[in-house]
Amino acid sequence: MMGKIVLFTKDESLRKELSEVLPKGFKASPPATTEKNAFIFFDIDTMKPGQIRELHEKNLVIAVTKQKRTEPVMEAATFGAYEALQRPLKEEAVLTLLNELRDFTEEIKDNVPIAGLPPTPTCAIVGNSPIIMDVCKKLARLSQVDAPVLITGETGTGKELIAESIAQLSSRFGKPFVVVNCAAVPETLLESELFGFEKGSFTGAIATKEGMLKIADEGCVFFDEVGELPLSLQGKLLRFLQTQSFYPIGSTKEVHVDVRVISATNRDLSAMVREKKFREDLYHRLRVTAIHIPPLRERKKDILPLVHFFINRYHHTAPRPIKGITKEYFKKLLSYDWPGNIRELENIIRSSIALSKTNYVTTHELKELGSRSSPAKKTTLSETFASLLMPSIKEAIEKKEKN
Repeated sequence: MMGKIVLFTKDESLRKELSEVLPKGFKASPPATTEKNAFIFFDIDTMKPGQIRELHEKNLVIAVTKQKRTEPVMEAATFGAYEALQRPLKEEAVLTLLNELRDFTEEIKDNVPIAGLPPTPTCAIVGNSPIIMDVCKKLARLSQVDAPVLITGETGTGKELIAESIAQLSSRFGKPFVVVNCAAVPETLLESELFGFEKGSFTGAIATKEGMLKIADEGCVFFDEVGELPLSLQGKLLRFLQTQSFYPIGSTKEVHVDVRVISATNRDLSAMVREKKFREDLYHRLRVTAIHIPPLRERKKDILPLVHFFINRYHHTAPRPIKGITKEYFKKLLSYDWPGNIRELENIIRSSIALSKTNYVTTHELKELGSRSSPAKKTTLSETFASLLMPSIKEAIEKKEKN
């Protein structure tokens, strides 16, 4: 356990100031030739901040300053300072910080190194659970069948990634892959975006424009959020699926193409059919083959390989090299239901890496989850601080609380 407080300063008044806010029995030692496993208070007003770079590899460094400007503190953080304190030092702030450091040092002892994380599979959906292995096998089979595919799953499960993989593994590899977001394009524009238009066919049509279906010729078109497709266009899409042909707006010339249609939705299309909100004939045309992506809460075994995948993707954004995650951090991830699925997990990992203060990703970076995750066990300041350095301090803190 880290058991030493060290002060780097040329200002003796700071040594006295720090000793006055530490409980009885604690003292700030002068620096040795080499320091390891210490809590270092570093005076950035009298010492060169660049020295923090060497110290923070084996210690936790707290920058201390009288300055009101943010630039010196930001510079110290760049060099690896864990936190910064403003002088004059306040007892509560120092004790709270040491309490946090104590919890942190205990947590990082039990960690999962990056090298120990599961490798990323070649399947488009990262994971090694039996559920996702079945999805990967089905994906491989569907890619070899040149028929429409309907991908279902909650928001954030990776439906577009599955669609791209089907296209890449099929005979249409290297051909156009055109995405149509049915929820993002206004109904008034969607028809012209899909089928194109002739010059002068409507106000503003100053030039002939090819539609997305023509652009996707010999490749694939991906209708994302197909459940949002207006009823007024569903009949026209049905005709295209039946004939692989269409008429651009304002044209009497039929255009023939060769396009594989892949669709995705987070809605229950069969229920929409019953409610007369989606055409039954179009539903069956889109669902010649189908694949369902289960939510992350049903395959929590995949969280660890996903963490590895996203750390590898975003490690370059970290203030310092990421060596691994703590097991407590991983437990927090497992205790959460992930309503936003993989997209939410990706954002949390990306945020944790960017906010990491050391070489390990810890629960300190999980504040973004807030009360939605299982709350950590709460302890009082005296309980946690008493175990910080030496057993005898417990008595000193108890006396301080009584007074």
